[in-house]
Amino acid sequence: MDGPPFDTATALTAGTPANTVAWYTGDAGSVPVRATATAKVDQSISVSYGTRANEDGIRWQLQNIAVLAAMTFSPLDPDAAARSAALTDRLRPALDGPAGMQKIEDIQADLAGVQNTMAAAADRHQQTTATLGDFLQSIEGISDEEVAARILALQTTLQASLQTTAMLYQTSILNYL
Repeated sequence: MDGPPFDTATALTAGTPANTVAWYTGDAGSVPVRATATAKVDQSISVSYGTRANEDGIRWQLQNIAVLAAMTFSPLDPDAAARSAALTDRLRPALDGPAGMQKIEDIQADLAGVQNTMAAAADRHQQTTATLGDFLQSIEGISDEEVAARILALQTTLQASLQTTAMLYQTSILNYL
């Protein structure tokens, strides 16, 4: 709060390292926020899900909540209820943030999109695993009797095909008439 005196302050003051406790000292690089953490979820699909605690939406919420948390109201103060209500009335619209500024909902939407992409990839992976498992079972899980029956059927088909080819080869115009 802007002051002193703090009991009559009506505006916020810009925080500086000299007058503010740094609550976040993490990555503040030039890389886009979501690109700070990526995962490859499919052969051709990567998702970016990074976040930073100093994103505008988060920072704005925390600084306004901090104002509310910093205030104390004595039960002996006859104006405490009115002061608390006035502070709440001022902070409620401030929690939404200025127009055009990133909001918590924007961050949630970004991360929900990533979550949906990952869930869809997981479903595809499950389907692929099941398909490949069935295919492998059809190759490895076949009994000796079934192998023998398939080879015998293939041998019979091949023999019939060769006999038909031999008969056609011996056919002449005289045999045909």
